[in-house]
Amino acid sequence: MHYCIILLAFFSLFSVALGEALVILPDGKIQGKTEYTRIGQSYNSFYGVRYGKNPTNELRLQEPQPVDPWEDVFDATVEKGICYQTSSDNDMETENCLLLNVFTPVTDLKENAAVGLPVMFYIHGGGFIDGTGISEWGVGPHYFMEYGVILVAINYRLGPFGYLSTGDDVIPGNFGMKDQILALKWVQKNIEYFGGDPKKVTIFGQSAGAASVSYLLLSPLAEGLFRAAILESGSALDPWAYQRDQVEITYKIAALLNSDFETNRNSTELLKFLQSVSGKALDEASNELSQQLNTPDNFQLSKGFYYAPVIEQEGKGAFLTLLQYGGFETGQFIKVPVMIGLTAEESLFMIDSVIPDLANVYDKNPSLMVPLDIHVKDKEVIQEIGQKIKHFYSANENLTDNFLAVTQYHSNQDFDKGVLKQAELQSNYVPVYFYEFTYSGKMGNDMYKLNGSGAVVHGEEQNYIFNRWYSTEIPDNTDFRKFPEADVLVHYRFMSLFTNFAKELNPTPRNEDILQNVTWPMVEPGKFQYLEIGKDLIEHETVPKAEMYKFWNELYDTYAKKPYDTF
Repeated sequence: MHYCIILLAFFSLFSVALGEALVILPDGKIQGKTEYTRIGQSYNSFYGVRYGKNPTNELRLQEPQPVDPWEDVFDATVEKGICYQTSSDNDMETENCLLLNVFTPVTDLKENAAVGLPVMFYIHGGGFIDGTGISEWGVGPHYFMEYGVILVAINYRLGPFGYLSTGDDVIPGNFGMKDQILALKWVQKNIEYFGGDPKKVTIFGQSAGAASVSYLLLSPLAEGLFRAAILESGSALDPWAYQRDQVEITYKIAALLNSDFETNRNSTELLKFLQSVSGKALDEASNELSQQLNTPDNFQLSKGFYYAPVIEQEGKGAFLTLLQYGGFETGQFIKVPVMIGLTAEESLFMIDSVIPDLANVYDKNPSLMVPLDIHVKDKEVIQEIGQKIKHFYSANENLTDNFLAVTQYHSNQDFDKGVLKQAELQSNYVPVYFYEFTYSGKMGNDMYKLNGSGAVVHGEEQNYIFNRWYSTEIPDNTDFRKFPEADVLVHYRFMSLFTNFAKELNPTPRNEDILQNVTWPMVEPGKFQYLEIGKDLIEHETVPKAEMYKFWNELYDTYAKKPYDTF
């Protein structure tokens, strides 16, 4: 009798602990936990929810599979893992990483709680080789929970696990992108049980996450899975976001693990071998190959990341079979409103690392500054183009004496022109809202400075929408007392623009004091307009970085061979 009383007491306490954070999904029950924002608003968190089967053994380098139903209560109270990171090692790395986090401000999650909130589906960056959607790595939900939206953040396979390809239907590639599709399908099936509306999903991402959003817009597999898209500093038209030589790279990785594949080009045998090695071995081989190949005269950021999306053969389940540029140019993409933009100096993060080495090789051989997507093979013509590019950025001095010029070149070549071109092409078919983020404050946590540059580095704007760890002095950026008033204002404005767009498909649907009563002008065919997000919000009736964009457009018009893939 005493034992039964103890058990009853235990289960009574357990039920209280469960509270309203127990959700009954079509496939089983999951248990989250209640947490609180900086202003004390409660929300429910569900960490490490499995949306796909463990992609190991026969499922490695294959399309992801949805999870099977389960009987026990799934513990969604703790983070569980991240996908293998190519350039670093971490104790949380695992192939069993098809996980997502769900954060909802709806705390009364009783069965069939149909609140119908908009859903913001976040895809992390990291060059398709690193990154994760977990809050521990900076994808904190606090800010979003105060704006009446649900936040979903995902992991997807990276590096060789997500992007190897044999160029046929044996290892077709784009598995990381197909993971994103599966996660979006999970949202369609389950988000109503968290208080969300599956018809009101906005996908958004930064860097490779933005390029992923761009690719999702182009993929017929994504039709009907979202109604709006936000792209921060990335596009499928950026040179790093596409790999033309993935088959060669795939066999080079295999050859590091088994020398037979230096000559053996049997894709079926390759798949069987790659499914037999340990995940750690494949991860280490991919890192080794990256270090071998990524040199200043073969710079991945400008030539294409070694593990990136590819064009697949036509067939059932193909993610992408059409060149990106042509897709946007001819309107063969999913027609939804788009918010897209860039920071004032994307490549500033390179100033203390590779810029000196790049300046040296560009002075010796300016042809290395010529983008591959120009598709010119004549060496004399390539040298001519290279000289024009070098002269545009540094007319009267060597690049080794002008690191600012090299930084601006890489901001423009690797990020700006592709993002601008996507916005320009899409504006012929859908509403496009373009921004340039020019505010550099303490909240941005930017360590990179260079006189004459645009100051705001790649990814800096993320610190104004996600709560995250900064330092021992600022363990959580939700303590606004640590920041200047202007930083806090920029935060409120950026969050309002993002969530307005997710809720109403318009970032400025009405006059709002916090937004200085601006109306964000859309990009129109033949008329580029944008919003500058700086200390103030400023409407511009021109293209940002106009001289640069004109130069590159004229260069492509003069020399480039169509069809383009990137830009």
